[in-house]
Amino acid sequence: MKTTIFTIAFTAAVLLSGCTVQQAKSSVATSMPKNDGVEEIFKQLKSEKNVTYINLPKSFIKMGLKSSNDKTASALADQIDALQILAFENTDKKAKDNLYKRIGGLEVKGYEPMVKTNEDGEKVRILVKSNEKEIQSIVIFAMDKEDCSLIRIDGHINPSDLDAIVDSQTK
Repeated sequence: MKTTIFTIAFTAAVLLSGCTVQQAKSSVATSMPKNDGVEEIFKQLKSEKNVTYINLPKSFIKMGLKSSNDKTASALADQIDALQILAFENTDKKAKDNLYKRIGGLEVKGYEPMVKTNEDGEKVRILVKSNEKEIQSIVIFAMDKEDCSLIRIDGHINPSDLDAIVDSQTK
């Protein structure tokens, strides 16, 4: 399941490089609201039973990506500000379905759906918040019969750098 999630995430990045997202005219078009729906989900669920919460700060992400000795990953290291993960184990179907609906509700909060799959009982959603120049947030939600995960990547990510990673991993 983890391989599928990351493969889909990289595929979404390729799709993003060819897309231009139109943003409503606003005086705060370049600033991201801190609580855009995803933050609320993380705050509410990170302390729940059978939930593992991981919050990787920029310094840790940068150290890990730069140590890979990959130019593309090193370029990406400077663009990612934070990575958060919620991993749910032994969660009942009702709770997972409720979370899936909440993830779907992010579209009204400025997230654009890039990937939505439902195959063999596994559901995956990838949503992106971006402007014409950069990806500001990627949300990946994956759910199967046993467990589910929610991943959020925040930063100022150049879509072409994600393309280069996809290209290097698919050759």
